[in-house]
Amino acid sequence: QIVLQTVSQGSLDASRDLQKEFATIEKKKEELADYVCEDRKQFSLEDVFNTMKTFRELFLKALQ
Repeated sequence: QIVLQTVSQGSLDASRDLQKEFATIEKKKEELADYVCEDRKQFSLEDVFNTMKTFRELFLKALQ
């Protein structure tokens, strides 16, 4: 019984921590959207990372 309560409490704590992390990430994403003048609702981190990756590849290619 005690072990189950400990595991359950640990799971709840981990879930709360994860929710806090997701909230922090979402806030940072919104700040980044504002910074790059994008619509917060349509702003995709995946698109940003793909754009940065493409820029980096082209930049390195230009340096060669």
